[in-house]
Amino acid sequence: MNINSLLPVRPTSEEEQDVEKTVTLTEHDEDDIYDRFSRGRKRAIVAVITFAALLAPFASSSFLPSIPQISSELRVSQAVINYTVAVYLIVIGVAPLGWSPYSTYCKYGRQRIYLTSLPIFVAGSVGVAESNSLVALILARTVQGAGASSVLAVGAGSIGDIYRPTERGRAMGAFYAVGATPTDSSRIHSYARGNRGSWRAFQYLLAAMGTCSFLSILFFLPETSHSRRADSLSASQPGEDKTPQSRKQWGWVWLNPLRPLALLKYRNVLAISMTSSFVLLTTYCLLVPLTYTLGPRYGIENEAILGTLYLAPGFGNIVGSRVSGYVSDATVARWIKRRSNEFVPEDRLRAALVSGALTPLTLLGVGFTMQFWTSTGGLAMSLVLLFLNGVGLMGILAVCNTYLVDVMQDRSAEVIATNNCLRYIASAGASAAVLPIIQKIGIAATNAIATGFSVTGFALMCATIKYGKSWREVSHSRV
Repeated sequence: MNINSLLPVRPTSEEEQDVEKTVTLTEHDEDDIYDRFSRGRKRAIVAVITFAALLAPFASSSFLPSIPQISSELRVSQAVINYTVAVYLIVIGVAPLGWSPYSTYCKYGRQRIYLTSLPIFVAGSVGVAESNSLVALILARTVQGAGASSVLAVGAGSIGDIYRPTERGRAMGAFYAVGATPTDSSRIHSYARGNRGSWRAFQYLLAAMGTCSFLSILFFLPETSHSRRADSLSASQPGEDKTPQSRKQWGWVWLNPLRPLALLKYRNVLAISMTSSFVLLTTYCLLVPLTYTLGPRYGIENEAILGTLYLAPGFGNIVGSRVSGYVSDATVARWIKRRSNEFVPEDRLRAALVSGALTPLTLLGVGFTMQFWTSTGGLAMSLVLLFLNGVGLMGILAVCNTYLVDVMQDRSAEVIATNNCLRYIASAGASAAVLPIIQKIGIAATNAIATGFSVTGFALMCATIKYGKSWREVSHSRV
């Protein structure tokens, strides 16, 4: 089954025809596309991309335990500093809509997007470190987020470029284990804070990491985009110009940054993007207020210890990503065999059913535990539930993102950018609203509302498993 034909889209301009053109490749050519890198080289590519993808969540999660200190230094309320978290999430959600079309366009490819965006991140990180006012902080965080955001979408596209559907789940799991969720940077940051200026020092560390990532991509990351590969294959045909299209044109090409959002007209893309959005929204309902809920409830005041509270969901994210990657690939392989060698992308989503049930249960459980069980046993149970919630979160997100790459191989970076846009905007709203809601109705009731969103996302995923194939067939017939 040719995955590239699952969701075709009509070109809307001469430039976009270059982006969306479908090059007909023989079965041998498709094998060559996935086999052009050795297994070791593929792992190296994933490692380089994953390190770059660390930057966005590190820059986000390092802020959460620092909010009280930043609030004190800039002399603004902690609620206002929370809004800067929301601004950052909006930026890393919206900015990839601009990066992703260019990564698909044969003239640019993936590598050039990385090399353009990472210096922007470095400049933004230095700007955050030097911020002495709220306005300067917001502006610098905006620049920082814009620079870091490209890897979250384009990185998934790069992985889809080099792995077959029966292999990419594990690679995507490794990528999302550390590259797309808040990680243990909160712990590192907490222990690094030995003085009032150390949150600024962490921003310089981020700038240094961005520089290292830029150099590693410049020297060690090959171009992976299929569109540029297709140019080379086309140019090798007898009687044709041997110069690839990507080398014929060097001028600037304007591509509509809102173009990826058109992919939401497909019901399966919309449903899975909403599933991801609802699930990630509930996570920020847990993580953003964690130092105000779990800490005070159990008498934890030490900032370093408060920072380590993020370890439970962070480790859960890592475990969930790694396990879900193997399970999703095994599920795809098993169903291909059951269907007499037919690949149906929706079968991958079956690997997320357990996680889809686990997430709302743990979300509701941790809310009631923190509100009504305030002894030491309650703290232990809360941490266990936070870990399981992290496992469930990535068990859904990693599988859903891989599914989107499966059904939109030709526009993988764009569909992930669209997915990220919806889910980070939803998360931004949650991060801004969760503290006022908790103060008004309590932890348990707030988590119960979040559980409703999680259940809705689970229902949408189940609907996609059942009806996704027919939705795609209808979309195909209309093009």
